[in-house]
Amino acid sequence: MNFFSLLTEIYIILLNNNYKLLVLQTNRKFKLILTTIFFTISLSCLNAQDLTNFKQNRSSVHGSFGTTGIFYNSSGITPRKTPFSYILNGNLVVNLKGLVLPFSFTYSDRNKSFRQPFNQFGMSPKYKWITLHLGYRNINFSKYVLGGHTILGAGIELTPGKFRFGAVYGRLRKSTNQATNIYNPLNDTIISFTRKMMSFKIGVGTNKNFIDLIVLRAADDSASISPTALEKGVFPSTNFVTGINTRLSLTKTLHMEAEAAYSIYTSNQNSIFRMEIPDFVQKIIPINISTKGYLAMRALLEYRNSKGFKFGLKYRRIDPGYQSMGTYFLNNDVENITFNSAFNLMKRKMNFSGSIGLERNNLKLARSATTKKLIGSAMVSYNPVKFFGITVNYSNYSINQQAGRIQIADSVKLYQTNGTFMVMPHLQFLSGNKKVSHFISLVYTQMELKDKNPSSIYNNSFTTTNNILSYNITFLSLYLTGTLSFNYNKVKMSSGNSTNTGGSVGLSKGFKKGKINLGFSINITQSKNNQQIMLVTTPALTGIARLGKHHSFKLKANIISNNNKTYNHSSLEEIGDLSYVFTF
Repeated sequence: MNFFSLLTEIYIILLNNNYKLLVLQTNRKFKLILTTIFFTISLSCLNAQDLTNFKQNRSSVHGSFGTTGIFYNSSGITPRKTPFSYILNGNLVVNLKGLVLPFSFTYSDRNKSFRQPFNQFGMSPKYKWITLHLGYRNINFSKYVLGGHTILGAGIELTPGKFRFGAVYGRLRKSTNQATNIYNPLNDTIISFTRKMMSFKIGVGTNKNFIDLIVLRAADDSASISPTALEKGVFPSTNFVTGINTRLSLTKTLHMEAEAAYSIYTSNQNSIFRMEIPDFVQKIIPINISTKGYLAMRALLEYRNSKGFKFGLKYRRIDPGYQSMGTYFLNNDVENITFNSAFNLMKRKMNFSGSIGLERNNLKLARSATTKKLIGSAMVSYNPVKFFGITVNYSNYSINQQAGRIQIADSVKLYQTNGTFMVMPHLQFLSGNKKVSHFISLVYTQMELKDKNPSSIYNNSFTTTNNILSYNITFLSLYLTGTLSFNYNKVKMSSGNSTNTGGSVGLSKGFKKGKINLGFSINITQSKNNQQIMLVTTPALTGIARLGKHHSFKLKANIISNNNKTYNHSSLEEIGDLSYVFTF
């Protein structure tokens, strides 16, 4: 039995009967893709390239180092932060005649009693088409396989010609037996295993046109925490994910993107109920009664031309429960299809963009109800002259539940529409021989949630209106800027109304041709509802100083004064940040 036939049998065990024919048909295509990739690799290896030309390149070293002290004091409320904390960070880029070695680190004393302090060191040296990753790195092979997750380990990426290769090995998560946050009265307890992974990417093409095959295997170390964790229902997991990612320009105006991944996730690798699969496969893909298979995919077909006109069709489907250890979180149990369009008129003075589509969940009919949504949005901006413009944005989302495994009672059925309308005119002009700049804007936003279920319309429907009027004036030669704004917010509900009314004023002044800048602002907001009246005052002071080419300081201090007039209670918070950055 060859590897491809064995892999197909494993997939059939995990997939529903509806997927069997799809997997068998995909097997032949999968073989063809791998054959094409390995053939291209062989051709790439035959073309030798000159990697060293040191005499024409110059060496250089540059970077920065920064430190920030954070001060906090409060009265009248429970402290939300420690009285003092600090953060150290820096980056260094060394260029040795074309060999680029970037270094970076971050260190903080925060949360020492909760999990681990945020201390990360890493580097990604690069030379032509060779990139190395060492330490804490964030490597992105695929959105559904390995993307957005911080890894402590080592990796390499090679792009000689049209050959694309990547490999990474490291730790995704460090074990924690117990962690307590002394500033959280709930005293959370967190238990997790050390989690390690390895991932490979192999493909052909360029950044504009490529096809990649990605494989990831990750597993928890069952010996990394105390055995008592098993008594609390925490079990080590294993994950094996395969995926394909591609981007192709079919013609000059027609483009395609597609990405798909299949995740085999074993939630308890120590389960004694195992499948009848050869031992060497079990070492790579442990499969037992806790193993499940998940599919995720997305596709885009888009037309766009040089005149700014484009329209496209998007499709996305993620199985319920889909997860990959190489990503933090993906919204699952969702399927949607949307049509997108964008164009401009009147010599680009008017621009339009919008989309409309359908979305649903309950893909495996495991929920008691299926929720369907009509999703749509549109934005129009019009700038007839240089000093005036207006933007209008509208979005509407409808939700309608239908019966799934059981019939839905009318009293709990979800049937809602959520519409948002926003209009923002703005005016910008110069006066005083172009020495004074003025900017005036008005933002009006209304969001309305309508519950169309007669049994719940009284409690769930509401309307929110928000208005912001702002004015900004800048004296260019004096480095002096003043701001003034007013805001009004009202929420109308069947249970009562609430309003927020306030404004802010600010002034900033630059010295030494903008190298030193001082600013002061104050914001006052009054909130009213059926129960109480609150008055919040927030004065803030900022300062920035750039001394020479290497030194810069930044100061930020603000006070949050909260006065509850109804209960005659007040609280005060004082927060200050002082930072220094040395650049070389």
